Amino acid sequence: MKIDKANYEQGNKAMASVLLLYYHITSGGGFSGDETIFIDPSVFDGYSFLDVVVTDGYEVDIDQKLIREGAVIYLLCDLNDMLSEYEDGFLKQPITIKILEAYKEGKLTAISETEQLFSLFNVPEQDFDFKSYIEIMHVIVHKYIVGAFNELASCVKP
Repeated sequence: MKIDKANYEQGNKAMASVLLLYYHITSGGGFSGDETIFIDPSVFDGYSFLDVVVTDGYEVDIDQKLIREGAVIYLLCDLNDMLSEYEDGFLKQPITIKILEAYKEGKLTAISETEQLFSLFNVPEQDFDFKSYIEIMHVIVHKYIVGAFNELASCVKP
């Protein structure tokens, strides 16, 4: 997706969706389940913004990096829901399959920890390392979500 003059409002709505998602993740103490229910999927579905490009002149108001990372985190929320709801069959769920495909296509690179996270999925479900999964998700929350809020809070523009 390309954010330019024609869809500037869509870029603003994407940023608002990411910040709302981040708010719910932090106020809930991390990935706890159902954070994406607060986001209107017709405005922000994650997949549409994985490779967003903000054209010159609009990057001052619309943060491409924030939106890309937020898109990945949105999908990680959905993935986390699948692991929580279908512990014994999460790999067979259509949402899990779609997210794993996006990873294999190289669309989740905005968050470098996805490489380590998705390496955990290369085992039968009964051998899945939930402890390592939770540890990586914890790192993602602190590095990308808490980090984004800290960066915003410390940013002073003239």
